[in-house]
Amino acid sequence: MNIEANNLFEILFSALSLGVGGFAIHSIAVKLKQQLFYTPLLILLISLSVISSSGIVFFIFEQYILIYIALLAPCFLVLSPSLWLYTGALVADEPWQFKGVYIKHYVPAFISLVLSATLLLTPASVTQHMFFSSDEVSSTPLTLFISISIMITLTVWFIQTIYYLYHLVALTIKYHKQLKNIFSDLTHKKIKWLIYITMLLVINWLWGGLSLLLDNSHMRIFEPHWGQALCLITIWGLGFFGLQQQPGFVTTYDTAKPKGVNTQKPTEVAPYQRSALSDKNANKIADKIKHALEHEQVYLDPHLNLFKLAKHLNEPSQYVSQTLSQVMQTSFFECINHARIEAAKVKLLEGQSNVLEIAMSVGFNARSSFYKAFKNVTGQTPSQFQKKHSP
Repeated sequence: MNIEANNLFEILFSALSLGVGGFAIHSIAVKLKQQLFYTPLLILLISLSVISSSGIVFFIFEQYILIYIALLAPCFLVLSPSLWLYTGALVADEPWQFKGVYIKHYVPAFISLVLSATLLLTPASVTQHMFFSSDEVSSTPLTLFISISIMITLTVWFIQTIYYLYHLVALTIKYHKQLKNIFSDLTHKKIKWLIYITMLLVINWLWGGLSLLLDNSHMRIFEPHWGQALCLITIWGLGFFGLQQQPGFVTTYDTAKPKGVNTQKPTEVAPYQRSALSDKNANKIADKIKHALEHEQVYLDPHLNLFKLAKHLNEPSQYVSQTLSQVMQTSFFECINHARIEAAKVKLLEGQSNVLEIAMSVGFNARSSFYKAFKNVTGQTPSQFQKKHSP
C-alpha cells in the first residue's frame, strides 16, 4: 500500500481524533450510570468520531469505505439534536434523564437508515461508480432513489442545523442571565465554552461545504487534512470541557421549596405579571434584604444562593427574586457581589491583608472572580483602588 506524503497528515489527524474520541467516550461511559446528563454528549462524540475516521478508512482500511459512506447520513443527523439535548441537560433545573419524548429529535437520523441500508445492499460496482467515478451515472430507479435521498438528507440536515443552533444560542443566553438571578458565584457554571465549540462545528461544516463546491480550485486551505484538524480540535474540546462541566443548577437540585408556595424554577423567567406580591410586601422584603446584608453579613457565605437567602429571610424565593429585580433594580448576583466589594474596599484601605486573603474573607471563591467583580463595581483594579485612596 502506497500512501502519498500529502495524505499522511490526514491519516495522522484522523488517528488522533479516534484516539482522543475513544478516550473521551470511555471516560464518559464510565460516568454515565451515575450522571445521565452525559448521554447526549456520548452520542455526539461517537458520531463525530465515526465522521473523523475518514483518513484511516480511505487510506488504510479501504475495504470499509462503503460502510463508512453509509454511516455518514445518520451520524450527521444526530449531531445538532445531541448538541441541543446536551445543552438542555446542562441548564436543567432537575437531574436530567433521557425521556421518550426526546426520541423525536432523532427521527430524521432513524429515517436516514433507509438510505444507509440501501447503500449497503447496492452492488459495490454501482456505488463505486456513483461516488468515485467522473463518468456519468446511468439513470436507474436505484441510482435515482439514492441521489434523491442524498439531496433530501442534505436539505434536512441543513434546516435541522440552523434550527437547533438558533435555539441553542437562545437557550444559552437565557441560562447565563438566569444564573445571575440564582447564584452569587458563577465559577464553573457558565458554558461559554460550548458556544465556542458550536462555532467551531459550524466552521467545520462551512469548510466541508466550500471544499465540495470548490473541489477543483486546488486551494490549500481546502485540503482534507485541514478538515481532519478541525474535527480533532472539536472532539478534544467536547471531551476535555465536557468531562469537567457539571450542570449549572446541580447544587439546587435538592433545595427544599416551602410547601404551598409557587416557587420559581431556576431556568424559567419569573412570571412577575401574575405574582401576588404587593408593593407593600415587596418593600418589606427589600428592607429585610438590606438588613441581612448590612447587619448579618450573609454575603460572607461563599456558597450563598437565592434559595439560601430566601430561607434566611423566611420568604418565598420567587418574591425575593422579584423584589431584587423590580424594587432594588438589581440581580441576586450583582446585589451580593456589590456588598462583598464594599466590604473588600474597607479591608483594602486598612492594608492588613493581601488581595487573595481579602477576596476569600468577603465571600469570593477565586481571585479572578474578585478582580472581575471589583473592576465592574469600581472601574478599577484592587491595586489601583489602594493607590488612589492611600494617604
